[in-house]
Amino acid sequence: MTRKEQIDKNGYILIKNVFSPEEVDKMREMAIAEDGLQGDLLSSEKLASVMMDERVLNIFKECLNSDKLYYFADSNLSINRAGKGGFHKDSTNRHKKDSKEFTDIDYSLLRMGIYLQDHANSSRGLCLREGSHLHQSCGIGKIINVKSEIGDVVIWKLSTTHSANAQVISMFPNTSFHPLIARFVPDFLKQEAANPRVVLFMCFGLKDDYAIEYREYLKTRQYAVDRWQHSNYSDEVVAKMNALGVEIYDGFNIDEIDQDKVNVLYKQI
Repeated sequence: MTRKEQIDKNGYILIKNVFSPEEVDKMREMAIAEDGLQGDLLSSEKLASVMMDERVLNIFKECLNSDKLYYFADSNLSINRAGKGGFHKDSTNRHKKDSKEFTDIDYSLLRMGIYLQDHANSSRGLCLREGSHLHQSCGIGKIINVKSEIGDVVIWKLSTTHSANAQVISMFPNTSFHPLIARFVPDFLKQEAANPRVVLFMCFGLKDDYAIEYREYLKTRQYAVDRWQHSNYSDEVVAKMNALGVEIYDGFNIDEIDQDKVNVLYKQI
């Protein structure tokens, strides 16, 4: 089964041993040094190399069955960022009745999480619902705590129901609980989370209607507008990404964004 077939069937893939332990140690060191990064990952002198890593880009390409990718500064560094940890979807029309996002098997916006610590035996990894990308409700699909290990990456569709901060009950390490239930379990009964918990999140897609609509949707989210304001790419970075088959959108036009329509309540994990 190809990676596209896998992600089209399950809504996500755990890909083992993409990076060596030494590479993860280096990425973790660079990420911690970039704590407080305001722009996207491609704007970071230390972390841009991860975005340009052909192993990363090839995973996106294989999952989309395309040699061309589209990127619009939707990536971020997360260090010990908490959030409520409930199930949600990231796709644009997740609340729109009869949204095509959940019937189109070729829905093309994918997010990758590179968790820079082991989550086979610790909390705060990725939790999701298998097959939930084909259902608008966040209440459908088998709950899975993704047991990512050092060097693994996880990639999922934006239409997949997920929570980026899974809580694992120590007495039942192989049982995946709903995040809202796990939240009320006392911390001493949970697997201890790695500290600091460091994750690189990035979104790529095809240059299609889904990407254009999502790009415009992000202009109504304060966290995205703030990130765009601090995202700047050198000509060398743009040329390298283009050579790797990635078209970059940088026409953010911050001054033209209607601030009255920007929602400040939504936060990115």
